[in-house]
Amino acid sequence: MNVVTVLSSSVGINLIGGGLILVGIILLGVTLSFWKAAVEDPEVLAPLEVMADRRFARADDTHRLALLNSVRPEGADPVVHHVAPAMLAREPISEPKRPYRDPFNHADDSVDVVENTAVIIDPLLNINQEKY
Repeated sequence: MNVVTVLSSSVGINLIGGGLILVGIILLGVTLSFWKAAVEDPEVLAPLEVMADRRFARADDTHRLALLNSVRPEGADPVVHHVAPAMLAREPISEPKRPYRDPFNHADDSVDVVENTAVIIDPLLNINQEKY
């Protein structure tokens, strides 16, 4: 190999590697700027997050009020009366499993037994059996 080709290929590899490192640093900077620019949800939306929780769906009305009031922002009036939607009133009680009933009549499922097994239906099988 020629010294010039080895040097030029190593310079090319170093340039590509340096470029990839530079792209990685730029992407890291963009990611950090997005994280800094992200806005937190306002405290007013906290009750919605609690209402989506399974614990809220299973709780009775007084416990639901306590859960909602625990996440209210400072200075906000507490919730005194809260009517839960019907779908949150109670988790569905699983119904007992109904027994499986087969809708098809299987009276015709019996297999006909071939009496004479010496008769070969496929002629190719008969030819192959004669050869062996």
